[in-house]
Amino acid sequence: MADKITRREALKGLLFAGMGIATGGMLLKSQGAAARPATPSAPWKEAPEGSKIDTRTWDKIGETLGMLGLGCMRLPTKSGGGGGFGRNQPLDQEAVNAMVDYAIAHGINYFDTAPAYGESEVVTGKALSRHPRSSFKIATKISNMNGRPTLEAGKQMFETSLKNLQVDYVDFLLLHNLQNMSGFNTRFRSNGLFDWILEQKAKGRIKHLGFSFHGTNDDLPGLVDLYDWDFVQIQLNYADWKDMSAGWGGNSGTTSSEFLYNYLVGKGIPVLVMEPVKGGALANVSDGVASVMRERHPDLTPAANALTFVGSLPGVMVTLSGMSNMEQLKENVSIFTDFKPFDESDMAFMHNVADLYKSKGQIPCTACSYCMPCPAGVDIPGNFKIFNSASDALLTSDVDRKDVVDKRKAFLKLYTAQDKAVRADACVGCNACLSKCPQHISIPQHMERIRTLAAKI
Repeated sequence: MADKITRREALKGLLFAGMGIATGGMLLKSQGAAARPATPSAPWKEAPEGSKIDTRTWDKIGETLGMLGLGCMRLPTKSGGGGGFGRNQPLDQEAVNAMVDYAIAHGINYFDTAPAYGESEVVTGKALSRHPRSSFKIATKISNMNGRPTLEAGKQMFETSLKNLQVDYVDFLLLHNLQNMSGFNTRFRSNGLFDWILEQKAKGRIKHLGFSFHGTNDDLPGLVDLYDWDFVQIQLNYADWKDMSAGWGGNSGTTSSEFLYNYLVGKGIPVLVMEPVKGGALANVSDGVASVMRERHPDLTPAANALTFVGSLPGVMVTLSGMSNMEQLKENVSIFTDFKPFDESDMAFMHNVADLYKSKGQIPCTACSYCMPCPAGVDIPGNFKIFNSASDALLTSDVDRKDVVDKRKAFLKLYTAQDKAVRADACVGCNACLSKCPQHISIPQHMERIRTLAAKI
């Protein structure tokens, strides 16, 4: 049964921001929610055949949506990996078909893609075309960021998306990667594209209109006031809840999931969440962080803790997860089937986990690969992933401890196993990547740090 979400109920989520709104017991109840038993050898169990994920109904847009959505940015590749769009790896159509079939069978009805995701629209369209149109909602985007953004380029991008997705309308259209008013004016307003988009919406070719946001706290209100948006997509996870300063140019406090979420909820706008597991980083936390979470919730993996944190916020329309294989999909479906939300004390605990996570010095890369390809050939996400696997050991001054020594050796082994041409050493500091990174990471500075640490070890 669906949880009916009204604006008043969504406002309860403000409690999580420490604003003192009192509610008793659980902030969100799911129909039939039951605790999952602790199973040390297998921390999660696949959802029973025939079961469906929990849903929420949104009065503003008149839609009932599964709480979990399938993000199609990191789909499986033929080489066996995921997220290949940034590296020109062909996607595995059969594997995607199987994932889409499983998703729809278990109640996922929101599928998110974009022209910027390489083959994703084409492959996703083929997979979904095998199912009744009424069984799924398609979300795609208009970027209009290349060169001088023109009306014709934007129109062509939309028409190509419809063709690739094999549909005559999209359920959710997002203006892609909006950061501030200047960007909106250049890409959508000055060339007349936004007016054209509104015409398509009036014709029924776009059911719901929103935007994905990558700006600062100060940038959001002006963009929200431009139009009566049906929804807005933001990055939200427990690590970024209080502060995204590690990734946002070092400007502490200028951007936080907390502010973005509460501002949108206060305006009565459904919140679509991207990066709930921070590009997989929160699924692969250090042993120390994982053990702290395991003590409180032995039945939840690190990824399940991250997804449950987001799903427990009642203003969240859909939690998007970019899944790369069937195992990830099955675990995520199990989390949102008979969903058991965190209570107030659990949410506070996750804020403490965030502090511990950030103390490990992780680079806040979500592996979206927007920075790729690098003109110098550097595998930027790959180098960051290797650094993050041992960041606490690389940044500590206690270099003689055995666990630190072992971790530093493991880092060096992974780093040198890369081809020389893709290592951080190959970075020439051209800064071409800086304007492309939605996390605003100082990529060349981090590459220099990785290079220096590898040489030192």
